[in-house]
Amino acid sequence: MNMLRAGKISKTLKSNLPDGFRGVFKISVVGSTGSGKTAFMKKVLGNLFEAQSDVNRRSSTENQIDSTHTWFRVGKKKSDTQSTTTLSINSAGILLVKTLFNSIEFHATSAVDEILQRDDIDEIYKLNFFDNAGQERFDFMPEITMRGSDAVIIIVDGTNMSSVGKINYFLELVNIEENRKESKIPIIVLLNKADLMDHGCYIGLNNIKHILGFQADFHETSMITGKGVDDSIRSLVSHLHERSKT
Repeated sequence: MNMLRAGKISKTLKSNLPDGFRGVFKISVVGSTGSGKTAFMKKVLGNLFEAQSDVNRRSSTENQIDSTHTWFRVGKKKSDTQSTTTLSINSAGILLVKTLFNSIEFHATSAVDEILQRDDIDEIYKLNFFDNAGQERFDFMPEITMRGSDAVIIIVDGTNMSSVGKINYFLELVNIEENRKESKIPIIVLLNKADLMDHGCYIGLNNIKHILGFQADFHETSMITGKGVDDSIRSLVSHLHERSKT
């Protein structure tokens, strides 16, 4: 993601200070490989995911001392050889707009001036999404990208018990970050691939709740049919609205 661009957007919003601007939020999207994380990003952001230059599968490097928000250009400079790990993530910086008619819109950050001129805006959120690779060899990545998160979306393959089993791992990472920040982080769990329910291989929300034995903001979703996606986004907005008051 273009960090400088994100910074400029934030300053523009703060300088204009619209009544509905709720703040800048980091959203971590985690889950096992094949659970539907990237499909979720595409489903939610639509053409923004394809068109925005700061939304792509990219390589970054973890700084050996402070990997929280340190990004190096991959190249032949001496500083590049000092990093220890190569990371692969999807990142997306967008504006989420809630209108007075209760509709949800996503806009490229470049549209900020146009949005501020509208008279039907209720709330504006600057969201920075981070979706890291789910393969086992990248299991260390969620711990890195989780830092500084304002909300976490856990996406689970509802046809795969191994994917379900990793929920506890992600919850542990959230708990670590909550202790570090000394504040609660909203968690939304998406039980994905609900379109396979009729095929008899979908575990189902009630079964998941029984297996896991904890209360969370659960949603059954399908990135193919769109089932539950809108509800999950509205739930995210509700969580962020409450967080913006603190």
